[in-house]
Amino acid sequence: MTSRDEDFGADLALTEGNDAIWLSSTSSAPAREARDWRSLYAQEHACAERERSRADAAEARCEELRQAELSARTDAGSWKSRFRKCRSKLTEAEQETKELRRAWREMPSLHVELVRLEGLLCEADVASSESSTIEALRNTVLRLRMAVSTSEPRESKSRSRSGATRQVGTLPESPKGPKDTIRWLRTEVGRLRNENTKLQAASEAREHRIGFLEYEARQTRKDLEREEAHKDTIRMLSRENVELRSERRRLQDQQDTVLRLSSDLYRVNIALEVSEVRKEALEAQAAKHRAARETLTRALSNRTTELRVALRRSRRQKNTNKALLKGLRRLRKNAKASQSRIEKLEMQYARLRASAAVLQKALFGSRSEQQQRPRSERKRGQQPGAPGHGRTQRPALEEKKEEHNPPKNARECSGCGKPYVMNGERSSTIIEIAVKAHTRRIVRPRWRRGCGCASSPLEVSAPPVPRLFSRTPYGTSVWACLLFERYACLRPLHRVSAWMSDQGLPISVGTLADSVPRFLPLFEPLDQAIRAHQNAAAVRHGDETGWRVQSLSEADRTSRAWLWTSVSNDAVYFHIDPSRSARVAHRLFGAASCTLFLVCDRLSIYKTMARELDGAVILCWCWAHQRRDFIHGAAGQSRLTRWCRKWIERIASIYKLNEARLEHYDPA
Repeated sequence: MTSRDEDFGADLALTEGNDAIWLSSTSSAPAREARDWRSLYAQEHACAERERSRADAAEARCEELRQAELSARTDAGSWKSRFRKCRSKLTEAEQETKELRRAWREMPSLHVELVRLEGLLCEADVASSESSTIEALRNTVLRLRMAVSTSEPRESKSRSRSGATRQVGTLPESPKGPKDTIRWLRTEVGRLRNENTKLQAASEAREHRIGFLEYEARQTRKDLEREEAHKDTIRMLSRENVELRSERRRLQDQQDTVLRLSSDLYRVNIALEVSEVRKEALEAQAAKHRAARETLTRALSNRTTELRVALRRSRRQKNTNKALLKGLRRLRKNAKASQSRIEKLEMQYARLRASAAVLQKALFGSRSEQQQRPRSERKRGQQPGAPGHGRTQRPALEEKKEEHNPPKNARECSGCGKPYVMNGERSSTIIEIAVKAHTRRIVRPRWRRGCGCASSPLEVSAPPVPRLFSRTPYGTSVWACLLFERYACLRPLHRVSAWMSDQGLPISVGTLADSVPRFLPLFEPLDQAIRAHQNAAAVRHGDETGWRVQSLSEADRTSRAWLWTSVSNDAVYFHIDPSRSARVAHRLFGAASCTLFLVCDRLSIYKTMARELDGAVILCWCWAHQRRDFIHGAAGQSRLTRWCRKWIERIASIYKLNEARLEHYDPA
């Protein structure tokens, strides 16, 4: 009978004593003292309450400081507005003070005017009866001088100057008598009195305003000082607010810590209760195990050696198992890598098999992409009993009549010698071709003037016959025959030269080869006309294929070029270019005068051209290329063969419908 450590609880373990007896570790180790969690919880709860009360007080203080700060900011704003108003008033007062001082500096002009009036009074020849009046005027002038000397001027420099000028202007240049002079002086004295009265009133008003402004300035300075004090208070409150905020954050952190400790304490209490229950269960179980231990001790004492041997054997087996597990993990890893490699190789093999099937079909299979039709029981050729169509009639051929008569002696009777009489005719036709070189001798007679009129030309003749090239002895028919044999019949130049020699016109091969580049300027208008005609078409077909040009290899580059084709309803345009880029596609299809529907394959250059032209060209994918993809898929992918053949049958039905449509299609 064996026992496990789990049967004795977490705090019990079997140890080997000196007398080879297995004892409990609880009997040798002192019991741990239990911690007083309830007192600790009470202390923490009291500390948390104190911290919470401090946090609430700090929040209340922070709210008070915030309200004080708001009120201080409001007062500071009002004081700032009042300070701005006082500053503007002070600026206006300073400006008026400057104007008054500037007018005070201009007061000597009035003194000059008074001196001038006194001189006029002295110079005037006044009678003795009017001496009292003149004396009164002089006293008045003196009083005015004293009043002016004690008063502040009101008008500015420009007005004083204008007034002085006006007073001088009103002075009579040639007084008629002393009475007129005295009358004028009285008028001037009255006017000066009025002006002096106005100046005194203005001076008193300005003094009163200056005093008020000085009082406002003193009040503004006091307000500024109070505002500075408020600013200091605000700064102090801001610092206290920052400190209180930091204290509030610290209290918040302490509150979070208290909450966290409370939750931990709650969990600890639960764990204590669970541990107490478990302790009771373990104590009961330990009592049972103590009774069983006494029984087991006697049995285990005899099997100690066997258990030690078994332990060593189990350790060896455990090491072996670890090594086997490592090897198993390594093998699983290798198997997973091998499986992924097998999958990659299978995919590669499938691609290679598909490519091999497609290439084998292209190399050894039929070139035609038509479907295999069931063989018909009908024999080839003319069927028995079917009416024939007869010989093809050619009414457009030129007819040359030839009359063949028998010899004259055959037309006479061999007996009597009389001639035969015409009795109808027998007619038959034979189609012939006669090709023979000949020389056209062109004679242009010259006509000389027979009169003496100087307005008419002296001699006239027919214009020369036009030639294809300047100074060439060959006519247009010779060059047309050369182009037909070379490019339509695809015969080499030396065979064309031999054929022309057989027709009686020997021309060297070098002459024919050198004349080919001379045709390019003649065909350029035709090239432009075909392109202009195709640009007006709404539907065109486009394709390109490889082409070899030997002249390109002479320019230190590859001889490979591309033959581009543009097909419309009634015109075909070919273009050979060493490039296969979208630039060539732009040149062929980009100048369309209307929206062009281009039927082409899925080459990327057509997509680039359509994207760059922004809707001017609409691509229509060719059904033949789409059908070819399904043919290759059926040949290379065996599991997709049935699906691909169904699509090929659907495309075949589209072809049949198009053929039926074309039978009834009328372009008009």
